[in-house]
Amino acid sequence: MSAAPETMPAPGRVLALMYHGIHAGRASRGHFDPRYSVHPDRFREQVEYLHEYNRVGWLPVAGEALLAPPSARDHNMVLITFDDGDASLVDAALPVLAEAGLGAVFFVTRNFVGQRGMINVGELRQLSAAGMVIGSHGVSHRFLNTLSAAALEFELEHSRAFLEQSIGREVSLLSLPGGRGGKREIEAAARAGYRSVFGSVPGDNRNTAPGQVIERVAVTHDVTLERFRQIVHWKGSAAWRIQARHLALRWPKRLIGDRGYDWLRNAWVRGT
Repeated sequence: MSAAPETMPAPGRVLALMYHGIHAGRASRGHFDPRYSVHPDRFREQVEYLHEYNRVGWLPVAGEALLAPPSARDHNMVLITFDDGDASLVDAALPVLAEAGLGAVFFVTRNFVGQRGMINVGELRQLSAAGMVIGSHGVSHRFLNTLSAAALEFELEHSRAFLEQSIGREVSLLSLPGGRGGKREIEAAARAGYRSVFGSVPGDNRNTAPGQVIERVAVTHDVTLERFRQIVHWKGSAAWRIQARHLALRWPKRLIGDRGYDWLRNAWVRGT
């Protein structure tokens, strides 16, 4: 595949992509989701596009590069991330990433490990041994902003301890379940030993310093290659449509709370 180089955003900006599962259909291993399951062919096409830009200065990296001081980052970065720990990530995502020589961050929910359709401890180690970065996505996937101080501490510390024991490496990245969290959760994560916290508000990131949530753009089933290009460069109709949808859902969440919002969002997804 070949593509002409495009104009890049200002140096030092980070665009983080968020995936959940790579499925050809409901029969695929893992948990198929009508909105968030990306077809393997589309995922390969997207990875090939990122690989092309790796050669011309558009640098997909794994999480550790974000820990470098901003002055040390003289490239724009695209960061590939996955949430939850779906089994398809080992079967369908890892081989494509390895073939392209690209890294990614896999945020894993502790209680999901070993469950039907989710990765097991052996596969968790396989991802780590392949050079992928393992991060925490909590113990139970409960929204951290709804928890007591003690429950929040448990979610942060026990998920990290389990993952570190499983892979024999430090775990320093956290993805907020449901993207829910604010100042209290960020400060608690820092006390628990996390160096970077990831959210899910769509947009690129100009500041990834400690204390700043690194926001991400969800890649969904309907993202064509042209839309993907616009997302990666964060411009064009794809970017503003994603932001418009996020804003449209933000007010219902505030009015009816997290549980009501999730019901509304899932109903919307089932209808799309």
